[in-house]
Amino acid sequence: MGAVLMRHPRETRFAHLWLRSLLPGHNPFNDELPWITFRAIQWLLSFLKPEMRVFEYGAGGSTLFFAKRVSELVSVEHDEVFHSAVAGRLAKQGIQNCRLVLCRPEKDSQAALNVAYGTETFTSFEPRHAGEYFEKYVKVIDEYEDGYFDLVMVDGRARASCVRRAVDKIRQGGALLLDNSERPAYETARRLLDGYPCIDMFGIVPWNLVPYQTSVWRIESRGNSAGTVFGVHG
Repeated sequence: MGAVLMRHPRETRFAHLWLRSLLPGHNPFNDELPWITFRAIQWLLSFLKPEMRVFEYGAGGSTLFFAKRVSELVSVEHDEVFHSAVAGRLAKQGIQNCRLVLCRPEKDSQAALNVAYGTETFTSFEPRHAGEYFEKYVKVIDEYEDGYFDLVMVDGRARASCVRRAVDKIRQGGALLLDNSERPAYETARRLLDGYPCIDMFGIVPWNLVPYQTSVWRIESRGNSAGTVFGVHG
């Protein structure tokens, strides 16, 4: 762990939070946090406002985190067991501003076989999801008018396709967050967002020994300075 901090000295400000997250009993559910970099969590805390509307691909600790900070949350989950666990937590806490949608993939779909992963394929690049087609999951966001959401977080399945559908649903000045954005498989999604102000937040992650990257794009006029638009520097 010390070696990680030596390689990434800017992350020492999060060291106490990171070490605590690795202790027994800590996980996204119990800590009610998104499973993204600490820098990205810090950014969310500064960006979110009580009147905002958020859409997330992939439910979890992030669902509890968002629901307590915004006026409306839509969360889409593909896994029935995980969906049930999140629903139970929401009900136990009396949270009513979250629409939690279970949308299972189509299994053994011919549409998902022998298709290159990309922004229009509705597939996952992960081998464990081979033959699964996530079109219905990705298109849940189509139920909402363009510009409806202040933030869309993409941290579930078929992320490249999710990014493609999400952009038009974000208001001017809103944001799109993509987790694990350093993965080569998501390069097609990143190219789709070329020109929008972006901040890449590489660093340590709660409940995880390996650092990675979370990125945020501001959905407004392309070509603006990221530091100016986001109001953050590093």
